[in-house]
Amino acid sequence: MVTQSEIKYGRLMEKAEELFVNLGYKAVSMEEIAEAAGISKMTIYKHFASKEDLFIEVVLSIMHKTYKVIEEEILKVPGTLKKIDYLMQFNMTASKGYSIAFYKDCMEIPYIAKKLIEEKYKFSTMIFEKIIKDGMEKGEVRKVNVNFITDMLIMLIDGFAGKFFDKINNQEDIEAVVKDFYDFLKYGLLGGDGVRE
Repeated sequence: MVTQSEIKYGRLMEKAEELFVNLGYKAVSMEEIAEAAGISKMTIYKHFASKEDLFIEVVLSIMHKTYKVIEEEILKVPGTLKKIDYLMQFNMTASKGYSIAFYKDCMEIPYIAKKLIEEKYKFSTMIFEKIIKDGMEKGEVRKVNVNFITDMLIMLIDGFAGKFFDKINNQEDIEAVVKDFYDFLKYGLLGGDGVRE
C-alpha cells in the first residue's frame, strides 16, 4: 500500500520536473514547486536540503528514465547505422520536450553539470560499447579497440557539445546541431550517403 508520504513525494517530483523542464532551474522557486505539488515547503526540505539537490535529483531521474527506454528499444533495432539513426531520432524528438533555459541551467551551474556529465559518461559508455560490439559481431563495423573507440566517441560528443553550446539559442538550433553531428558520426567526411551541399 502506498503511503501518504510516498504520494506527496511522487507529486513533488512530478511537478518539480514539469516546472524545471519548462522554465529552467533559475526561474523556478521552491515556493512555486510546493504550490504546484500541493505540499508545504517544509515537506520539500524533508527530502532535499536545497533547490539544487532537488534539481539534480529531477534531472538524474529524467536521464534514468530516458536511458531505460533507449536501452530497451535499441535492442530491437537491427544494424549499426539503424541504431545510430535511432539515437539521432530519439535525441531530436526528446530535445523538443525541454526548454532552452533547462539545457542552459543544466550546463551553466558547475556542480550540477559535473554530476550530469558523470552520469551521462556511464550511460554513453554502455550504449556505445553495445553498438560497436554488436556491429563487429555482425561484420558491419571493422575490428577495433572497443574501449578506445567508445572513449573517442564520448570525447567527440562532449567536445562538440561544449563548442556549440553558446551558439544554441532555440529549438531549431538544437535539432540542426544534433542532425549534423549524427550525419558526421555515420558518414565521416567521405563515405556513405550523408548530407552534401
